[in-house]
Amino acid sequence: MLITMKVKGVVLIITLILFIFLLNFKLLVYNTNFYSKELDRLNITIPRELAETNINNLISYFKSEKELTTNFFNEKEKLHLRDVKGLINKTIVLFYITLALLIILIALNYKNLKKPFIFSGIIAILIIFIFCLINFESFFNNMFHKLLFNNDLYLLDPSRDNLINLFPYEFFQDFAYRLFLNSFISSLILITIGFILKKYKKLNKSRKAN
Repeated sequence: MLITMKVKGVVLIITLILFIFLLNFKLLVYNTNFYSKELDRLNITIPRELAETNINNLISYFKSEKELTTNFFNEKEKLHLRDVKGLINKTIVLFYITLALLIILIALNYKNLKKPFIFSGIIAILIIFIFCLINFESFFNNMFHKLLFNNDLYLLDPSRDNLINLFPYEFFQDFAYRLFLNSFISSLILITIGFILKKYKKLNKSRKAN
C-alpha cells in the first residue's frame, strides 16, 4: 500500500512538471499579443501590416486542418511550416493527455497533494535553471532543429526566405525566455498552493486534537 502511494505520488509529480511546461507552451504559441510585442521589439524588415497578417494566418493554420495558401512563403518554407505544425499539434495532444492524466491522479491523491505540488514546483524550477546554464544560441543552431526535424528544410536564406526574416533567431530566444519565465511563475504558484495545503492540514489536525 505504501509503495503504491509512493508510485502514485511520483507519477503525479512527473505529470505536474510536464503540465507546467506544456500549459505555458500552449498559452504562448497561440498568443497574438506576444507576437505583436516581438514585432515592436525586433528589427523586422517586413512591413508591419504584412507581418501581422501573415503571423495571424500562421496561427490560424497551426490551429486548423487547412493548408497554407498564402504566397508570402515559398514552397520550401511551406513544407517546413507543415513540419512545425505537426510538432505543435503533437505537443498540444500531449498537453491534453497530460491534463486528463493529471485530473485522474489528483482525484486519486486528493488527500496527499501538498508534497507532490511542492516537489514538482521545485523540480520544475531546477529544470529551468539548468536550461538557463545552457548556451541557447549554440543549442538552437546545432541541436534543436536536428533533434526535432529529420530534414534540412529549416536551413533558410534571409535573402529569399520570408520565414527567417519574420522569425529571426532572437524571436525564438525570446519565446524560450518567456516560456521559462511563465513556467517559473507557475511553479511558484504550485509550491505556494502546496504550502497552503500543508498549513491547512496542520490546522485541521490541531482542531481535531482540541
